[in-house]
Order: sequence, then structure tokens, then C-alpha cells
Amino acid sequence: MSCQKAALELNTGSQLGPKSPERTEGVTAFEDYGTGLLENQLSVGDFIKIQKAFEIAVAFTSKEICFYDLLSKEEFACQYKLQGLKGTPICMDYWYDPLDANESILSFGDITG
Repeated sequence: MSCQKAALELNTGSQLGPKSPERTEGVTAFEDYGTGLLENQLSVGDFIKIQKAFEIAVAFTSKEICFYDLLSKEEFACQYKLQGLKGTPICMDYWYDPLDANESILSFGDITG
């Protein structure tokens, strides 16, 4: 499933996400991708909805994290990205202070530990 399709389905309320329902706050995966990914194929490692900013952060196997605006009506182009990471990001978590919109943390783990 492409990142753009995932973003569209998340924005319209479909249930989509990683296979860990307890950590994704109600977002559940129903699709099994299997083990047949081709070598050198770009795929999504994880994604997370960023509260208050109406964005999602998507971790790719290309060692980058892209940020997409959920309020975009026409297309979900990458607004900005973190690139040049040492390892492929495989998990992310987001925290924000509901009392102070300027306080938030996006953390990620990669294959290097």
C-alpha cells in the first residue's frame, strides 16, 4: 500500500496502521504484507499521527522520515523530511503536552539500536 493511500485512508477514518494496536491508540492493521518484499523496494516502516499539527510522520526504508499534511485536499506531498539517518527507522512514538502546544517529542528507533 502506498504512503499516499495510507494517508488518504487515515484522513478519511479508515483503520490502518502497524500491527501493534495497543501502541497506536486505536489504529489497527488488517492487511498482511507477507514476507515477499523485493530487495531494494521502498516500503513504510511505521507511521504516526501528530496531534495538534494535523500531520503524519512516515518512516521509510530509505532511511528517512517524511511529514505529510492531513489537511491537504488535493495531494499528500511530503511537506518536509528528515534524511541522512544512519539506520532505517522501524518504530516511532509521539508525545505532546496538551497544556502547551510548543512542547512535543517525536522519537524513533532504527535498526542500529
